[in-house]
This record gives sequence, structure tokens and C-alpha cells, in this order.
Amino acid sequence: MKHIILAAVLSALASQVTALSCPRPDPVQTFDQLSQEEAPYYLLVGKLEFDPTELPEPMVNTPREPAPIAAHFVGHGLTSDGFNSAFDRPVTLQSVCFGPWCGIATPGIKSLFFAKVEGDDITILADPCGMSTFPHPVQSTLDEMTACINGNCPER
Repeated sequence: MKHIILAAVLSALASQVTALSCPRPDPVQTFDQLSQEEAPYYLLVGKLEFDPTELPEPMVNTPREPAPIAAHFVGHGLTSDGFNSAFDRPVTLQSVCFGPWCGIATPGIKSLFFAKVEGDDITILADPCGMSTFPHPVQSTLDEMTACINGNCPER
């Protein structure tokens, strides 16, 4: 009987794990998608500092959006000449959940972020598919973002 219960539990977990299907995160595609939105976005590269204990637990089905997390970003913003605009200020990290899957970020690592601008507020969204936060960006990715901001995004 224990084997039947264990098999049923494992089967249920396996179906939950495979239920979320995400496209491969691609900064160029994210740039293209967000450029179609009305809200402005900053492209930032640098480090985000926040208390990771405030992130939602993985695989927890939250009935509502997780609480925003106060964070601080230090790095550079994208201009037409590249990531050369110093950027050091408080921001908000907002985890986004798709059912039981919630997005997370890792504090203190160099990342590329698409940050939504609403008035004086800047929000970095962390979705479970990783479509707006890209850890450890390579120089070629940063060069692609510079090309995109200048209207020369690579075709995907």
C-alpha cells in the first residue's frame, strides 16, 4: 500500500513539474517584446542587493502576487553608446508567479535586468521563466542590447 501511495505522490509531483513550459530566455526577444509595451523599461547591468529570505518559496501555489521586495541596484544603464550610464539607487524586486512556480533572483551577482519604470519607481520583475533577468551576461549579449537600442536588433 505504501508503494501505491508513494507512486501516486511522485506521479502528481512529476505532472506539476512538467506543466510549466517556458521558451528559452533570450534578451533580444525580451527587448523586442517589451519595446511593444507602453510602459518604459531600463536595461541595467550590475548587481542587485536584497534579502533573499523575502523571496517566495519555490513550488508554493500562492493565491496572490508575492509582496514586493525592497532592493538596491548598483551598475550601469544602457544608452546608445552601451552600458555606460552609472546607476546606483533603490529599486523594487517583484517576484511573479505562474501557478505554483514563482520567479526568483540571486543577490550580488552581475546580471542583465529589464526594469519597468513607473514614475519614480523602478521595478525588476522576476518571473519563473527568467524572461527579464539574465545572470552572468556575456559581452556579446551586452553588445546585442546596444545594437537593439540603436534599432539594429539581431533577427531571431
